[in-house]
Amino acid sequence: MRSGRKTVLDTIILKFASRCNLACDYCYEYAAGDASWRAKPKLASPDVFRRLGTRISEFGEETGSRQINVVMHGGEPLLVGVKRLDRLLSCLREAARPVEIKYSLQTNGTLLSPAICDILEAHDVCVGVSLDGGPEHNVFRKDLKGRETWERVSRAIHRLKARATNLFGGLLCVVDFDTDPEAVITALCDFDPPALDLLHPFITHDMAGARRKELALRYGRWMNEAMRFWLSRPDFAHISIRVFEDALQAAVSAYPRTDWFGRRSVSLLIVETDGSYDLLDQLKVIGQSSAGVRNLKKTVFDCSLLEAERIAWGLLRDAKGDVLPSDCADCRWREICAGGHLPARYSLARGFDNKSVYCEGIGALLDLAQEVMRAPQ
Repeated sequence: MRSGRKTVLDTIILKFASRCNLACDYCYEYAAGDASWRAKPKLASPDVFRRLGTRISEFGEETGSRQINVVMHGGEPLLVGVKRLDRLLSCLREAARPVEIKYSLQTNGTLLSPAICDILEAHDVCVGVSLDGGPEHNVFRKDLKGRETWERVSRAIHRLKARATNLFGGLLCVVDFDTDPEAVITALCDFDPPALDLLHPFITHDMAGARRKELALRYGRWMNEAMRFWLSRPDFAHISIRVFEDALQAAVSAYPRTDWFGRRSVSLLIVETDGSYDLLDQLKVIGQSSAGVRNLKKTVFDCSLLEAERIAWGLLRDAKGDVLPSDCADCRWREICAGGHLPARYSLARGFDNKSVYCEGIGALLDLAQEVMRAPQ
């Protein structure tokens, strides 16, 4: 029977694999000092999928939710292989009934074979591919043998687009401030993605050190040049660059739609390959001590989604990740930015009570967004 309990939880990021076939220099999972992935099963078992499906079904009964988003993640989720992928997707969907699962996948693209594409199409999976621009911009995304990956990923994207227009969801790029913004945006838009995500590198205050303000200003210059270029190109107008669209909307409405701006909520949970719940995977950039601010110490085998959501809220509040940092009190963008994305707020000395590492850059981006929205048409 439905309990009527209110929830904002609508997304599960499910780790299909705890390992990856790439060794990206900036990866928060493997290159930031947190080694918890070593103790996790390499692949999630069918038991995890069945139990999570049951939890999703219970969640629908308790909240009235009829659909939930499941993001296939890793490591590299396609390491599960063709046959196992098909079985796991079917298993989860069946166990979750009557709740409908809307699948999406975030992949590095190197394993998008024709057989994998068949499975993804059969399960109506929306595929996001990680790519940092053209070959000259993708230098940090090498495989485990140190080989470049751009050519393989480029072929995979074209293969994916040729299969079915609904399969290709877009591209995800981690910004390198040393690159030319116009060249990067052009290289990515040449793939004609429906959406493009631009991420700043995930770093904490301890990692940035004395370079913090310099990094923030470089981020702001890169993003502003990229946004001006995107806005100047009518042929790119159909390509959604979400951070820019969110900045433009938030600058005039004060209602951001993504977690890059605005106060943190618990709209998603991470489920690791062993079935354990996590608040936010990107907090692993903190290093070995990250478990204290992200690990719920519960699994799908002993905890419902609603209870996990409640625990996650408690963890967030205890760490003061849901409140405005004290050094943001006088900022004109405090209600929109709210201190920025959680990993970039962290320091060992003050926890999350810091403005974002990228503070000045975020302010510059929001200033430009407001200027654009207020300009005469």
